[in-house]
Amino acid sequence: MNLVALCLLLLSAAPVFALGSWRSLGPYGGAADIVRVIPDKKDQVLAATGNGLVFLSRNGAASWEPVAFPSRPGAVLHAIEVDPHSGDTWYVGIEAANLHISGIYRTTDAGRSWMLLPQTSGLAVWSIAFAPSAPDIMAAGTGAGVYLSRDHGATWKLISPPGDPELRPVVSLAFDPANPDTIYAGTTHLPWKTSDAGANWQSIHAGMIDDSDVFSIVPDAKRPGRVLASACSGAYASADRAARWTRLNTPKGAFRTYFIAIDPAHPDTVFAGTSDGLAKSTTGGSAWRMVSRVPVKSIAFDPFVPSRMFFASAADGLLVSSDGGETLRQSNVGFTNRAFTSFTAAGGFLYVGGSSDLYGSASMALRWDNLGPLPGNDHLLVVAASPDSPRTVFGAGYHGLFESVDGGKTWRTRSGLPEGSRSRSLVAARGGVLFAGTDHGLFRSNAGSSFTRVSPSPVEWMQASGRNLAALNSSTAIVSRNGGATWSTCSAPAPGVAWYALAIDPSSPDVALAATSRGLYRSEDACRAWTPAMNGLDQATAEAVLFHPTRTGEAFVAQAGKVFLSIDRGRNWRPLDSTGGFWPSSFLIPASAPDRLFALVPGRGVFSTTAPPSTAVTNAALAK
Repeated sequence: MNLVALCLLLLSAAPVFALGSWRSLGPYGGAADIVRVIPDKKDQVLAATGNGLVFLSRNGAASWEPVAFPSRPGAVLHAIEVDPHSGDTWYVGIEAANLHISGIYRTTDAGRSWMLLPQTSGLAVWSIAFAPSAPDIMAAGTGAGVYLSRDHGATWKLISPPGDPELRPVVSLAFDPANPDTIYAGTTHLPWKTSDAGANWQSIHAGMIDDSDVFSIVPDAKRPGRVLASACSGAYASADRAARWTRLNTPKGAFRTYFIAIDPAHPDTVFAGTSDGLAKSTTGGSAWRMVSRVPVKSIAFDPFVPSRMFFASAADGLLVSSDGGETLRQSNVGFTNRAFTSFTAAGGFLYVGGSSDLYGSASMALRWDNLGPLPGNDHLLVVAASPDSPRTVFGAGYHGLFESVDGGKTWRTRSGLPEGSRSRSLVAARGGVLFAGTDHGLFRSNAGSSFTRVSPSPVEWMQASGRNLAALNSSTAIVSRNGGATWSTCSAPAPGVAWYALAIDPSSPDVALAATSRGLYRSEDACRAWTPAMNGLDQATAEAVLFHPTRTGEAFVAQAGKVFLSIDRGRNWRPLDSTGGFWPSSFLIPASAPDRLFALVPGRGVFSTTAPPSTAVTNAALAK
């Protein structure tokens, strides 16, 4: 059995962390911002990212699965909380420039469906809190102040002074454990308190460094009157219900404090997530020591296993401690939040990159190696692997084009492109030919020689299928059917349409499919005339399209959060599975694994599913 077959066999036996039939393959990790336990469900943990991704673990954070939260580009997820009445009901606070998508989202079925609470629509929501002594009462900290609900989120009322610039935005909230009328509110410039459900507010910053952003406020449930707070100026404690604060002597360098939390199983144990790492005190905050240099943003305590706790880190993703916070270990299987922009395959190797690092896999994504950044820590925009030599990789960043002949371990600069040009797409063809799509046009290089311009049009995207190549920007598409020797310009599918992807049928090069802002279009005359592909699809944005490299007539397209399959060269389409909320930016079918379809999903990494043979699809359709 060869290595690729063995790896695929192992992969098929591995745990499935899936969207429908799609399996998450990583590379795992990335920034995590919030972690919460589901208190009435053993081993269930929620995690969220600031860019709107939500994940659920059902096995104590050993692995994670994505939750189909309706995030939107540009939206910021500031808060996620579990309803004390029901572990299936979660609330998410969103801020967005588009006010129509800002507000509080609620699910009552563990993330399968969501609704925006009507009275919160348009509010930039930074924090959410429940009253421990009256769980029907909840509060929301927003860009406009504090809102209160007494009916489980059905209706809301602004309880802070309207328009008061000092009491907004409210980035942290907490109720007094015994009195739901007492609410603490942290803003970007000091904390506030009401003792009468918002009728009156008082500033409670005595003893706190002026203009401190207050990230968390924690009343001590075991010691009435004691309150802890974390701020950009450090950690604080009060013994008189926040009338006066004393700055805690956290370790040197641990200044900015993202959160402070009391271990419910050990009231004298306090944790502080700081800019220098995680600090722990077993003396109620009077003495501290650093237990981890990982920058932790959030903590959650396991109600079923007192020594276990969970952490969200901006650098290391999700972490778990089983010894009371003494040691932390990464636990990111299934969790991915990385800005990947490109992936490629050659000879059993997969490469995926974007933002800072390139990752490579020699096992069809069963295991990934972090190959590090491009020279000079340049941000990786696009990557391409040579079909002649899988360990020869080309990477383009903001500051140049680079080549590696050892699988991304070391790099050299590739010269020859016009000064100041930036490669936005790459295709490595056989014979050492490299195509670079830049903002100065499309260029070709042979076996390391200098580049020759083959088209003056800026190129933002390219795709190869055998000897067929397609290159495009939002308004222009060009194709070659002879390995790039000659190129022709495609007609626009419709006036004003934006091109997103273009696929040429490898077995019938006159047939092409175009993914555009107005849906999928099909051509049978070498891109001269187009008709909408509507049999099974909507005339709505299609994000990615690909013909199978070896199976005649098979094609895949991404539209409206689903992936569709055609077995007749794009004339008719049916869903590949029932998954929703799956938005790949590109597809890939490696020559070494023709039965697997890979998809790159922005922010979530690489996914794969079985690409069923045409006969299997036909038989399944006939059986229905």
